[in-house]
Amino acid sequence: MRRNNRTQLGTVLALIAVGVASVGAAQVKSSFESGDFSGWNAQGKGWTVYSRAASDGEKSAMCSVSKGEPAGLKACAKLISKAEPGWVVKVDLDIAGKAKSQSSKAKVSVICIDAAGNILQEKEKVLSAPSTKFQKLSIPEVIVPSGTAETYLMLMVEVKKPAAKAAEWWRFDNVVIDVK
Repeated sequence: MRRNNRTQLGTVLALIAVGVASVGAAQVKSSFESGDFSGWNAQGKGWTVYSRAASDGEKSAMCSVSKGEPAGLKACAKLISKAEPGWVVKVDLDIAGKAKSQSSKAKVSVICIDAAGNILQEKEKVLSAPSTKFQKLSIPEVIVPSGTAETYLMLMVEVKKPAAKAAEWWRFDNVVIDVK
């Protein structure tokens, strides 16, 4: 029985390798040079396209946290359409922010969900002490699990407590999604 499982696993891995080699890798680079959120779904107030000093080009996505804003989550999502089970997803992007009172934090995640909307896998990076200058942020590679219906890249800003002193902001740019 154990030998059959190994043989089946070897056959499955070989088929996946052939499928990956025949289809080829896909790379998607997203900036916000269009001036809008084309291909993205921004949820929650505060999301805009900022028109100055981007890391690549002239525009970046920005999520603002107003003084006194209540706790909550703001998200900007992008469907990764080429991410099929067995494929590897790698995401790099540039991020900057101003969170002096530490009332907010940014989280960038690759999330694989099944047809019912249950999270099968999530890899993330959290940043709570940002630099006002863009820095590179890399999400650990995700191997898309069996049963995945959709895979998303999520840019999120979590307001942990109302900002008492000043507004905070987070900017995202030069998003590179590799699927292979």
